[in-house]
Amino acid sequence: MDDRMLDFDEVLQVCFVTDDLDRSIAWFGDLTGKEPVHVGKTATSNPETDIYEGGPGRFTYRLALFRFGNIDLEFLEPGPEPSTWRDELEANGPCFHHLGIRTRDMQRRAAHMEEKGLPLIQSGEFDGGGGRYAYFNGKPAMGAILELLEWDKDKTP
Repeated sequence: MDDRMLDFDEVLQVCFVTDDLDRSIAWFGDLTGKEPVHVGKTATSNPETDIYEGGPGRFTYRLALFRFGNIDLEFLEPGPEPSTWRDELEANGPCFHHLGIRTRDMQRRAAHMEEKGLPLIQSGEFDGGGGRYAYFNGKPAMGAILELLEWDKDKTP
């Protein structure tokens, strides 16, 4: 097994869950003078690829990304269904959720994360296809969830 987590030397994303995306966009835009570079929604749920706590998942969400150099600050408003986002929001209110890291090989890196004691919490596909995400529980070690992000264009052949 390749003894590392990183394929790129990049942290891509810092995410906060929110109970009102529009309010968060307005507040953060006013605070920073920035507009979101992307506002999106849930991909169509697929029980073959959407996983939550070891079983099939169904997720809805809305999100907004603000760009700062090479890092996106994400605000994510979860739907009512069970998800890691909903869990965090209900437990703590609006708060930091995860740190996102880009990968070329989701399968290999996910196996590495689990080998290192970070169990998979949730995974799914991006809105519009073209890639996928997976969340791993890093809370006991570092107080945060770690996300792997893989785009089809980056995949190791």
